[in-house]
Amino acid sequence: MEVKEHSRKQVNKLPPEVYDEKVKKLRREHEKMVKGMFEFIDAQGGWLDFSYRFFRGEPIKTIRLTHGEITELPMGIVKHLNNCKKKIRKFGMMKGQGASQIDGELPDRGLPSTYEVQSRVRFTPVEMF
Repeated sequence: MEVKEHSRKQVNKLPPEVYDEKVKKLRREHEKMVKGMFEFIDAQGGWLDFSYRFFRGEPIKTIRLTHGEITELPMGIVKHLNNCKKKIRKFGMMKGQGASQIDGELPDRGLPSTYEVQSRVRFTPVEMF
């Protein structure tokens, strides 16, 4: 017989005044406007719709950006866009992965041998600050 006891993890919280100060600083950095050009690498000539809310209590914004559009966006959304990546898995031949693996043999259980990371969208700043 096995008995497990589950309890909530204790979360260490900052004092409210310190928390408010850090949120204000983060909000200032997040809301700094940056002018730049949006590129949709996955579908050039297309557009990208997404909903965004970073801070609690803020309304949800739906944003539509068109490929090649020059616009002004907050720095937080720019960082979010430039971090959108996709993994492209390669099911190629494996070499030297173990004694049971012969060179040129496909991987066991359909696992990808390697993957490549590609950016889906890009926001290139024209002028900073």
